[in-house]
Amino acid sequence: MSESNQEVAKMGTKVMIVQEEAAKYAELIKEKFPEEVKNGRIEILTYQHQSEIKDDQIGDVEIIGTWPVLAPWMDKMPKLKWYMTFSSGYDHIIKANFLPDHVPLINVPGGSGVPIAEFVIGLMLNHTKGFIKLWEYQKERKFIRLQGGELCGKTLGIIGLGGIGREVAKRAKAFDMRVIGTETRQMEIPFVDEVYLAHQVKEIFEQSDYVVLCCPETPETIGMINKESLKWMKPTGYLINCARGSLIIKEDLMQALQEKWIDGAANDTFWIKDPVPSYLPPEDVFWDTPNLIITPHVSSWTNMYAARFGAVFVENIQRHLLGQELINVVKGNKQTFGRGVELHVDSGRNLYPERQTLSR
Repeated sequence: MSESNQEVAKMGTKVMIVQEEAAKYAELIKEKFPEEVKNGRIEILTYQHQSEIKDDQIGDVEIIGTWPVLAPWMDKMPKLKWYMTFSSGYDHIIKANFLPDHVPLINVPGGSGVPIAEFVIGLMLNHTKGFIKLWEYQKERKFIRLQGGELCGKTLGIIGLGGIGREVAKRAKAFDMRVIGTETRQMEIPFVDEVYLAHQVKEIFEQSDYVVLCCPETPETIGMINKESLKWMKPTGYLINCARGSLIIKEDLMQALQEKWIDGAANDTFWIKDPVPSYLPPEDVFWDTPNLIITPHVSSWTNMYAARFGAVFVENIQRHLLGQELINVVKGNKQTFGRGVELHVDSGRNLYPERQTLSR
C-alpha cells in the first residue's frame, strides 16, 4: 500500500451519499465493510436531498455517490478523490462542468438496461394488446372483446445499441421480433438482425413498427425527433423515448400525434430538469396530447436500482481503500458529450476485458 493510502487507512475515508434511497447504499457499504465502518475507517454521510447537506460536515469528504448535481458544494470538499453518478447517463454532470480535472467521474454504462428493457416491452405489449382500453371497459362494466395485435414478426428499431439498447434487443427477440438498430460502427450484435450506422437512421424509421430511443444526448441527437423524422415513420408506427427529453421537439411530436402521422408514442423523459431527473409541470399542454402515454421518468426506477448501482459504488470504495484501479471511469470528465465506456456490470464486476480504468 502506498504512503498516501496508508494515510487514508489511518485517517478514515468519508463517503457522502446524496440520493432518495441513500440509506440503501449506506447499508451496502456496512454489509461489505462492517469492521471498517465500526472502527471509523469508513464514515458515511447520507442525505436524501441536496437541500439537507450541511457544509460543516463535508470538508473531509473523499468519495461522493449521487444522482443530483452537487456543483454548489465542490469548493467545500478539497479532499474529494472521485465522484460517482448513480446513473448510466452522465450528460447532466458534463454540462454542469463543475468537477475539478483531477476528480474522476464514475458511471454505470448499461446499468439501467434491464429495467428499461422490461419497461419498453411493457409499453409495446400495451400498445398492441390494448390493456389500457380494456381497463377502461372494465371500469365502465363493458364486456367488449377488443381484438389485439402481436409483437411476433414486427420490426423493432433501436436508436442506440449500447448497454440499454442491447437489453431491449435481447427481450424483443423472445417475442420473435425483427430487431434492427444503430451503432457507431458496423459489428455483429447478439439478438440484432441488422446494424446500421447513425447516418442511416432514416432507414430504421422507415422499416420499424416500433422505434425506441436508447441513445445519449449529444449535439447530433438533440432534436432528432422532429417533423422530418416523424414523417419517416409508418402511419402505424409507435415511438418510445426512455432516453432524454431533449431528443424530441415537443411541438413536432404533439402535431404528429394530433394529425395521426403515427399511431402513438410513450415518453418517459422530459425537458425540465428541476427537480431531477426530469419533470413535466401539470399545466403543460403535453399532457393533453392524444395517443400519448406519459410516465414520470420511472423506466429505470425499480427496487433493484440501489443494489445494481451500489454494487459498483462498493466495489470502487474497496479499490480506493486498497489503492487499486477504479472501474467504470468516464474517459475524460471534461469532454463535451459522450457515452462513456460500455461495460456490463454484474454485482459490481466488469465482464469485459477492455475495461477503462484509472491508475491510482
